[in-house]
Amino acid sequence: MPRPLVLIHGYSAGGLDFFPLRDQLAAHGIDSARINICNYVSLNNEVTIKDIAEGLERAFQARNLLGEFDAIVHSTGMLVLRSWLANSGAPPANNPRLARLKHLIGLAPATWGSPQAHKGRTWLGALVKGNKDVGPDFLNAGDQVLDGLELGSEFTWDLAHRDLLGEPYYDKGPNTPYVAVFIGNTPYDGIASVANDPGTDGTVRWSGCGLNTRKVVIDLTRSPVGMDGKEVQRATISPWASNRLDIPMIAVDGRNHGSLVSNPEPGMVQLLIDFLKVGEAGGETAGQWLPRAKAYSDKAIGKMKVNPGAAAAGLEAEAKKLFSKLLGVSPDQEMEGWQQLVVHARDERGDGIADFVIEILTQGPDGTWQKFPGMYTDVHPYGADPSYRCFHMRLPKGLSAGQFPLRARIQASTGTAILAYQGYSSDVKALSETPEPVDVDVTDLGPGNGSLFYPFTTTLIEIVLNREPLPFDGPCEILKFL
Repeated sequence: MPRPLVLIHGYSAGGLDFFPLRDQLAAHGIDSARINICNYVSLNNEVTIKDIAEGLERAFQARNLLGEFDAIVHSTGMLVLRSWLANSGAPPANNPRLARLKHLIGLAPATWGSPQAHKGRTWLGALVKGNKDVGPDFLNAGDQVLDGLELGSEFTWDLAHRDLLGEPYYDKGPNTPYVAVFIGNTPYDGIASVANDPGTDGTVRWSGCGLNTRKVVIDLTRSPVGMDGKEVQRATISPWASNRLDIPMIAVDGRNHGSLVSNPEPGMVQLLIDFLKVGEAGGETAGQWLPRAKAYSDKAIGKMKVNPGAAAAGLEAEAKKLFSKLLGVSPDQEMEGWQQLVVHARDERGDGIADFVIEILTQGPDGTWQKFPGMYTDVHPYGADPSYRCFHMRLPKGLSAGQFPLRARIQASTGTAILAYQGYSSDVKALSETPEPVDVDVTDLGPGNGSLFYPFTTTLIEIVLNREPLPFDGPCEILKFL
């Protein structure tokens, strides 16, 4: 008997939005009785994404969908389903929910949130997107859901550590789901175009939809050690796990965040149908399906690599000139693509550092270290805790191939004269009462790990500093004996 197919919509949307896709799937032979469309509350200020995920479990129980199933999710629906998997609290090998999910298809998934989320909490956001039904939730915009969707949110950081960076939730074995991700290559047009940001489908960043990710740890404490107590490099990066599924972005030509679902592209629909058969008798293997999907995606991705130029996201003319000077390319030429860095700065005790600066430097023709302008395409501090930041960057040709030496320069402030953050680079530095920025080489992040930069992905960076009373070299001002 065919497995049930569950469709989960995004923020401020509803199950009716899936009807065009449902009809296309039915036209391709999927029994409409097999299709189960969710409809959940997102415009309530007290409801969280984790709450919606538990609502999904209750809905499964009520409909007696307690066995294996497939899922297609749109936008925030990806966070709902990933939270449902993580909410079990069990490791992947013993996670009963993970064993039930066989195929997961993300359509423009908000895997790492959306640049529009923090705007939704304003009064204008409530007016445009908010709940219009008179009652206790009138003009609610779903503050808790939007908090989770905000760029660099603690929610998406923690969730990624559960299912993307730890023991794989999505591996090549039979007990975890196959996963595919699609996204449109065009932003909105017409009046909705006011919401467009460069490098997005109008709502979700191209670099923030896929599930391929890595984590960099830059440990600037006195003696960095790993979980086993042994000394480690100051800058390390997690490898691309050999047993993890390759889940890249598959681009769809001529579609934006909404039309990907409201007007499904026929070639994409056929790929969806074929993907739901991957691993089944008579179906393709994941290794056979993915090259076909990538070939389908090639034309669309080409349009996503066009550099929007200095007018996009505030890159000024002088920075544009410096970009060309440092990297030897015209900023109007084709790029490698876009990338996100989600950065969290903390001290050695685990407390967040709210006031910090990280700069990526490259070596200029004269040998001096200068700012890498692409780093400043867009920087968004997470509103609830600015120790989390999201950087959106454009990658020029040759950058991910390691053609340029790179350093990370880090500075932080406690905001008081009696405490300071202290970082230790690979070079021994004398402590001082006025801590200077710390530079750390990030050109080589370990054998086989390649570059920090990888197009159309999101990379996590954790920075660790010491927080110490001043002065460093004697009795401090915070506590003295009488």
